[in-house]
Amino acid sequence: MTTVACRFMGSATLALTIAAIHVPASLAAGGPTNEELAQLVQQQAEQIARLKQRLDAVESKQPKSASRMAANAPASPDTPGRATPADEPSRANQIEPGADEATAPAVGNRPADNERLAAMQSDIDTLKENGIKVDWSSGAPEFSSPDGQFTFGFGGRVQYDGSTTSGSRFDGRSQDLNSRNIAGTEFRRVRLDVEGQLTDPILYKIELELANDTIGLRDVYMAGQRRFELGQGVVYLGSKFADSGLDGRTSSKWTWFTDRNVVSNDIDSAPGSYNVGATGVFYGNHDDHISFAVSRGSTNESQTSSNNLLVRSRAHWNPINSNGVILHLGANGYYKDFDREREPNFVDRSVIAGAYNDNLRVVGPFVDAKDSTAWGLELAGLAGPFAAGAEYGSMDVNSRSGGDAHLEAYSAQIGWSLTGEAYGYSTKQGVWTLPEIDNPVTSGGLGHWEIAARYGAINSDDTRFGGGSGHGTTFGINWYLNRFARLILADTIWTTNNNQPGPSIGGDPANGYYGHDDGNTVNARAQIVF
Repeated sequence: MTTVACRFMGSATLALTIAAIHVPASLAAGGPTNEELAQLVQQQAEQIARLKQRLDAVESKQPKSASRMAANAPASPDTPGRATPADEPSRANQIEPGADEATAPAVGNRPADNERLAAMQSDIDTLKENGIKVDWSSGAPEFSSPDGQFTFGFGGRVQYDGSTTSGSRFDGRSQDLNSRNIAGTEFRRVRLDVEGQLTDPILYKIELELANDTIGLRDVYMAGQRRFELGQGVVYLGSKFADSGLDGRTSSKWTWFTDRNVVSNDIDSAPGSYNVGATGVFYGNHDDHISFAVSRGSTNESQTSSNNLLVRSRAHWNPINSNGVILHLGANGYYKDFDREREPNFVDRSVIAGAYNDNLRVVGPFVDAKDSTAWGLELAGLAGPFAAGAEYGSMDVNSRSGGDAHLEAYSAQIGWSLTGEAYGYSTKQGVWTLPEIDNPVTSGGLGHWEIAARYGAINSDDTRFGGGSGHGTTFGINWYLNRFARLILADTIWTTNNNQPGPSIGGDPANGYYGHDDGNTVNARAQIVF
């Protein structure tokens, strides 16, 4: 019906228009000439053609326009649902019949559309506020709930090492021993971990070690934390990385060289680095902390299946922390009781030039160990691009069958940031951390460059096996490409002197590498952390 009505209206309009065509005066006065008649016919034809074009345009738009006219037409008094003036769209948003749609208002400009857009934006804002948050700043995703009470993050590290030793007189040809002049590569550490927070006071972490063709546990714990007026307290239950010293407590991700110093490796090696038990730590408000741990066994040593009791404590304080200048003071100690059911040989690693070369050892096993006691002192300082640190450690090992031993070790190191950034250090935990990296390679910069030097020495006074001594000087360079990637190159010039035990003493504490020996060891590392 709408189309028929429109055609009728269009035809009537055309007829009225034709009737209203101007008639020349000569036609009204008398008969037209042939020339005037031809001109009149031409004008009428042109007007009819223009009107036809307009009619076709109106008819092509008429269904849409008619529907809009019907929607905008006032309803009869008996029509239900009559729109009130407030509900009726304004004429500014109506399209007149036959109007060109190019001149019609945009859909988004209508009040109803604006309301829908506002509602959609509100939903988006609500989703952002109440949805799960993801943080990629550490290189791996960390998920957190909107209120921050629950967090879950991934982490890990890959450290690929290379080592080569030369110059030793134990070359495997003149003695019935393996050569100390060996070279090789290994994945020193491949670790994956998940950690986070269940609620505000409850923390957790699970860390797996995948290197050396084995799967082992490292940090695996639940922890509770609480804030006090004087600081923060945290209690860990499970396997926790031991708080053993400045270099010993520092993560392997941020040690200055490929290996920790001799104090950490030689004095603290026997209890194991990851102790299973309970650890309490209190972080004070004045750049200080103290820890206390009681554990039985370790997840990274042969004591895992033992019942060895370990009691350990460490404390640090920064009496100076102002304008980029920091002074570190620290002390640590432990007592260990060896279970009779464990393997009777207690093996000290005594690393002097890197962990890769197992033949480079200063002293060997202590037979039938009863208990051991150790203590240490720490001193360090940072000022601008310079940093330095020194540690001393002492350990006594008592044997049930005699042959007690005493070990001493000390180390000092100094470093300079060539690119001018400060060294990384945590005033909360008293350890070395990731340094500042102002211009990472990934942003077109040079990264962070450091040069460092270290001297370390160990002396063993073993009444049963004779003991031994050794020292090494290391020069190294660190290149942090960014906070995730790092390269290390270090050269150690070392000397060992293992004393040969008497003929009546069994065992081979130094694996037969007796007497004076010296050489050179180069260690390198490519590291990725996330």
